Amino acid sequence: MKHLLLSCTLSILFIASTGCTSTTMSDALTQIEQEENQQKGRVANKKVLMNIQALRMSQKVVKHTYTFSYELNDKELNYSDKIKIAQLLTQKQHAVINIAPAKGADNLKQLNLSIERAKALHQYITHFNKAITINFAPKLTNDTITLMVGA
Repeated sequence: MKHLLLSCTLSILFIASTGCTSTTMSDALTQIEQEENQQKGRVANKKVLMNIQALRMSQKVVKHTYTFSYELNDKELNYSDKIKIAQLLTQKQHAVINIAPAKGADNLKQLNLSIERAKALHQYITHFNKAITINFAPKLTNDTITLMVGA
């Protein structure tokens, strides 16, 4: 009887230790597989990020410049120029408007007319909900504005 009891105890201990070992080995293999998958995922993610960055760099930002002229001593652009500006500003891009000095008899009249043109232009474009920058550009040809649409 003692022999049978000892055999059963040893068998139970053997089975229990074998189960723990197999579970431990299974857990270790699972952990190794998970680490390998994470490394593969990191490599794949790096490749995807590099491809996205390459695509971004290959896209060139296109800027278009349009020039409009004022009639002598007019404070506002003509109707067709206003329509063209409205069409350009409805695009979903940033816009920069450069205003040249106005022609005038003296510097005070030139400055006054340039300011009035800027105010009229600002009033015309305020209803566009986008980033529009207006700059004074003394190097431009007198009585003109340039509209740059793009980044």
